Amino acid sequence: MTYTRARSVEKLKQRPSARAALCAGALSAAAATLLGLPEASAQQQTFHLDRLEVPGAPGDGIALFRPANDPNNLVYGQLAVGYSLRPLRTATITTDRSVLTRSRSSVIQDQLSIYGSVGFELLERVIVGATFPVTLVQTGGNPDYGGSSIIGPAPSRTTTVGTDGPAVGDIRLDLRGTVLRSQDRGSALGAQVSLFAPTGNGSNTNFGGDGATSGLFMVTGETKVKSFVLVANTGIHFRPRNSINDPVNGSGLGVGNEWRWAVGAFLPLKDGKYRIGATIFGQTGIESDTKIIGDTAFTGRNTPIEWQAEGRMKLGPADHYWVGIGAGTLIAGGYGAPAFRGVALFGTYIPILESGAKSPDKKAMRERYRSNAPDRDGDGIPDDIDACPDEPEDHLGNDPNDGCPQPPDRDGDGIPDMYDKCPDEPEDKDGIDDGDGCPETDADNDGIPDTEDACPKEPGAKNADPKKNGCPSFIKVEGNVVRILQQVHFATGSTNILPDSFPMLQEIANLLKANPGIKRMSIEGHTDNRGGADMNKKLSQGRANSVMAWLVAHGVGGERLEAHGYGLEKPIDDNNTDQGRANNRRVEFKILEEEDTNKIRR
Repeated sequence: MTYTRARSVEKLKQRPSARAALCAGALSAAAATLLGLPEASAQQQTFHLDRLEVPGAPGDGIALFRPANDPNNLVYGQLAVGYSLRPLRTATITTDRSVLTRSRSSVIQDQLSIYGSVGFELLERVIVGATFPVTLVQTGGNPDYGGSSIIGPAPSRTTTVGTDGPAVGDIRLDLRGTVLRSQDRGSALGAQVSLFAPTGNGSNTNFGGDGATSGLFMVTGETKVKSFVLVANTGIHFRPRNSINDPVNGSGLGVGNEWRWAVGAFLPLKDGKYRIGATIFGQTGIESDTKIIGDTAFTGRNTPIEWQAEGRMKLGPADHYWVGIGAGTLIAGGYGAPAFRGVALFGTYIPILESGAKSPDKKAMRERYRSNAPDRDGDGIPDDIDACPDEPEDHLGNDPNDGCPQPPDRDGDGIPDMYDKCPDEPEDKDGIDDGDGCPETDADNDGIPDTEDACPKEPGAKNADPKKNGCPSFIKVEGNVVRILQQVHFATGSTNILPDSFPMLQEIANLLKANPGIKRMSIEGHTDNRGGADMNKKLSQGRANSVMAWLVAHGVGGERLEAHGYGLEKPIDDNNTDQGRANNRRVEFKILEEEDTNKIRR
């Protein structure tokens, strides 16, 4: 930075110290002491402008660090190329209207950068990596300050900065770990420490680096919601203080410690071969001072926010390569947030320390076989490289040349019998336990899977009691009798069904519709002994006919039903008491014909 001479002399007298940063509290102070960050001394003319930190590991996003790790140990490498349009606007570094009127709109117009990443994923929990950014091309120009070093109330000052590339950035060294992970691997929580080494090229770094060591402490998390993976990052970046113009008096841009965050979602497609996603990421300053940077907390110039959409595809042998592309723009125009950002990347990984059996090389296998090497099972794979020397290879499955036949799968559902809980019933992929090999259907169509339904062939409602869940409330199947827990009620001396019986009759209708194997059901009407026998028989027949008509009107085929009235001929209780006569006035439902293959599960 080109300050006035008095300001420059004052700067030269100051040396970097390890004093605490002001607004980050105790955590900021501890980190500043640990990292040896300068508190009150601007060390160079510019700072790290690019707000995109590319993670680089195989499962990461373009701007999102994920806590989940590959189950295999591996070494990875990625090269990303990014372009930013107008990442530093003139209005961000000066508020002087006369300067803004006669100057170009952007101090930095274009940046073309590359981000090289390498690292290791180990033990399903640790990632050790490094990312090195380099700006290949940068264009722009300083504002026209009109030849004066004073642009506002004293002691406001102007700063001339380097605007042309190329520029080397600060290398980022990452140590990332998975702290917690759910049993199904659908959710994870991680922690990360990143150290930025001052590899940027000196005081005229052209916005490549910060000129001093800095550190990022971050928490990462993700969870799976249906088909989507939701990811979030948040942390504090402890940075050296640098400024352009005079932010203390509100007429410049100062940078220091910052809170960074990012949220996004990914949607894997085709078993993860393809992936699309979107991310919103940003930051804000968390401190202020009266010497170097002014107030940075949630000010417009210190709160850049961007959104970015991205897509990724795996390719090559065993999907060990990937390519991706992303594009987005600013939401809030703080420093470093471009009017447009585009990123393209290519990466690969190599598994290390593999423990699984590998298929032998086909060429080596043929040469060994021609040399008359022992081959007990005669499958063409010599015993010394045959994983199953006594079982002939059938050349099927995911590993067709390891020497082992594909495991038996009697029901052909793709789940080997040794892991299939129902080896003779194909998995139908419709239930809550997909992958266990068992069909998970809802035979009675009551919305409760058979695995949870206490009455899987009798439609019913959900119930907190597992023994009643999915069971009807008014009926119960006992052998060939459908026992009703509430009698059918009729108007006195009439065949008209009273409405309070409709819910029970509806359960009878649901039972018949859910069980087409019930070919024939008898509806039988009975009365007590009051009145003449002929009148009672006629009344019971009429009531049985009314019930049958109700069921037909509610979707049951009439050919499956028959109605009979027995009057007072078949009492089940003593007609000399009121209770006995009430019990004898009844309608019964009996299953007359039922297919063996569709028996109701009792």
